Amino acid sequence: MPLRALKRAGVGLLLCAAGVGGSAQAAPNDTFRSWSYVYLPGGGLLSDGQRWDADPSLWTASSSAWYSEASHARSQIGFEGGQLAAKIEVSGASPVTGHVYSELVYRDQGFVCDAGSCGTAVPSSAAVTINLRQDGRFTEGSANYSVSYNLWTAGTAYSFHFAVQQGEMPLGPYGWFSTENLITGQTTQESLWTRNASGQPVLNPLFNLVWEDDDHDGVYNFSYDLAFTVATQGVDLKEQLFMSAYVYGSPGGQFFDSYNSFHSTWTPEPGVTLTGAGGRSVVGPVPEPGSWALMSAGLGVLTAIATRRRRRHA
Repeated sequence: MPLRALKRAGVGLLLCAAGVGGSAQAAPNDTFRSWSYVYLPGGGLLSDGQRWDADPSLWTASSSAWYSEASHARSQIGFEGGQLAAKIEVSGASPVTGHVYSELVYRDQGFVCDAGSCGTAVPSSAAVTINLRQDGRFTEGSANYSVSYNLWTAGTAYSFHFAVQQGEMPLGPYGWFSTENLITGQTTQESLWTRNASGQPVLNPLFNLVWEDDDHDGVYNFSYDLAFTVATQGVDLKEQLFMSAYVYGSPGGQFFDSYNSFHSTWTPEPGVTLTGAGGRSVVGPVPEPGSWALMSAGLGVLTAIATRRRRRHA
């Protein structure tokens, strides 16, 4: 390939891998949604004015339904320094006799890059490290909490689920992390719990989950930290988060989150930038001087090859 054509192709591939420029457009149905309510002791519903059966496009990124310090629900979702940050908290105590509930949703359908800018060639691939982490508190009682995070590339779907449910089962977390090859259909799955050499259930070290009640007061502190790497061409990433929490109004039925909980952080490889209309914008670290030298050397080799070819055909 002539050097001029090679340079043109390289620029096109860079734009596609970065997901930037005027030709990169996000899908129109990116969403940030949050909704909360509290059932009142005498009947009726205290909500933030956003009905669950209303048009979801009328929902907003934060919500709060506050009956009292002990009976309230609130949630918020957005971006903090390029990180997807979701916060949720519910608390239900007497005299509230019904549900206290909150949920939030985020969805980004990824990038669309037209053929006029990217051409018909497959854009160059880039590695992105995804880190999911959360911390909070959970109190014994009739409370339920769950978070589901999904990420899709052109070839692989990633799914993470973490939940704590009570009522008919002992208090304890459960969940999994799975991948699916969208071409072959092959799947893999890692459970939150595994078994040691003696056959006893233990927490899977993949999730770095901490679940403890040090003072045995029925309030469990929890945190997890899961990291995995995906390959993307910058135009195929899609991301979705759903989080919900509810509690029955009873003397012991309370769930307290730290209200500063779930974060999804993306770290692209050096020189790669990813942006989305939903608000996420992440930049890979600046290449080290040695990397710049290596890139320059590679460009020099390409130039020498192209020059040699021109002389050979002269």
